[in-house]
Amino acid sequence: MKYNIFLIVFIILAVVLTLGKPLFYNMFKYIRMIENYQNYDINNSMTTSLGGYEGKYPFSETHVIVEDTYPVTGRKGISNNGANNIWWHYPIFELGSYDQITNNIKYPNNPDEGTCMPASMCGALYKEKQLKTNYVKPLPPINPNCGTRVGYFDTNINLLPFRTDMQNILY
Repeated sequence: MKYNIFLIVFIILAVVLTLGKPLFYNMFKYIRMIENYQNYDINNSMTTSLGGYEGKYPFSETHVIVEDTYPVTGRKGISNNGANNIWWHYPIFELGSYDQITNNIKYPNNPDEGTCMPASMCGALYKEKQLKTNYVKPLPPINPNCGTRVGYFDTNINLLPFRTDMQNILY
């Protein structure tokens, strides 16, 4: 009797270990697939956030990331800047300006903008370049015969899911 119980327990344990071991190892494989870097591709077979140049040798060794937008200084080292002289590059504007400017710079002159870590990286890679103006122009008044304004855009009247006598309903 004890021998039969021992044999049944041994068979159940062998079956559980035989079936459980592959499931256990495959579980870790699936967890690793979930926790990976989405924009990293070792073979560069897909377009990534850096345009596919992050691992192409020697391009990634001799070029910088945004050199197509900002001119490169051409230095082969860091700058002599410290935290005491880069802070003034950070954009701070007066509150309530009538010029419609904010601290959110859409087109910075330099990607450094006073927040480099370490501070010696500010001014080491890129030169200043004025891309576009950061001043916001107010929107013109809406035409009363157009559709509903949704943020910046107007909707076509024929695309509205309802019909009304009023041309412009702001809700």
